[in-house]
Amino acid sequence: MATDKITALEAKVKELIKHSADLKRRAALLEGRLREADAKLARQTSDTRRWEKEREWLRGRLKKILGELNLLESDGDRDAGKS
Repeated sequence: MATDKITALEAKVKELIKHSADLKRRAALLEGRLREADAKLARQTSDTRRWEKEREWLRGRLKKILGELNLLESDGDRDAGKS
C-alpha cells in the first residue's frame, strides 16, 4: 500500500516537472514573440516619425510653391490690367 502511494506521488512529481518544463518553453517562446513585436513597433514608430517629417517638409515646399504661383498670377493680373 505504501509503495502504491509512493508510486502515485512519483507520477505526480514527474507530471509537475513535465508541466513546469512545458511552461518554461512556452514562456521562452512568448518572450521571443514579444521581443519581435517590440522591435516591429519600434520600426513602425520610427517610420511614422520619418513620414511625418517628410509630410511637413512637403507641406512647406507646397506652400512656398503656391505662394510663388500666387505672386505670378497677381503679377499677370496687373500686367493684363495695363493693356
